[in-house]
Amino acid sequence: MSALLVDNIGELVTNSTGGEDGPLGIRRNAALLVEDGRVAWIGPARYAPAADRRIDADGAAVLPGFVDSHAHLVFAGDRAAEFAARMAGERYTGGGIRTTVGATRAASDDELRATVRRLRDEAMRQGTTTIEIKSGYGLTVADEARSLRIAAEFSADTTFLGAHVVPAEYADRPDDYVGMVCGPMLALAVREMRMTPAEAVWAATAGGARALRRDDVGRLEPGARADLMILDAPSHLHLAYRPGVPLIRQVLHNGVPQ
Repeated sequence: MSALLVDNIGELVTNSTGGEDGPLGIRRNAALLVEDGRVAWIGPARYAPAADRRIDADGAAVLPGFVDSHAHLVFAGDRAAEFAARMAGERYTGGGIRTTVGATRAASDDELRATVRRLRDEAMRQGTTTIEIKSGYGLTVADEARSLRIAAEFSADTTFLGAHVVPAEYADRPDDYVGMVCGPMLALAVREMRMTPAEAVWAATAGGARALRRDDVGRLEPGARADLMILDAPSHLHLAYRPGVPLIRQVLHNGVPQ
């Protein structure tokens, strides 16, 4: 059995009981052992067991991978010009969601797969290791079924959303949602919604897992899936303190470096 040790962790966010600092279950000066894609052990770095491979976190923070419980990845077309016009205060004459529906219906399966793959990989690079993919840009029985079939090739969590309703602020750019969740949304939650950094991190990890009724992701403790990110920062606090800065140094999905 191959084992991977992530050690020299300055701050380990586990989202489990038994740690410090409330609901995040923080452990300091910690190490984490991965076996067969699962967390096998966590504890003080000085007691770390032997392993075949090692990742030195160099004192950085390690968090569970983000869990995105609401994403629309199966679509075609681009509405950047519409977005730019609206930001410039021009009169809105675009087709909105209907434009995307038309482009999605006209796209081939391979074109839709390429878009899903690109956005999934983009999210993974920014620390999102679990994504639930909704349909909603087909709006016919056949097109919605196709969207769900393609989505299932990339995620075990899919949802039928034939009656597609999204918040007004995302109506013209739903493809931005994943990027929003992985970066600026955390800072926004902290600064504008008066959430603490701990509450925002919990919502983007354990909270997302709870929304999907998943108990194997969104936390780091023995038995959980080894989905985690190593930050280029000593603490999770920097996700809010330095909004917009790419702070994800490395991502592990099922214990495999991405």
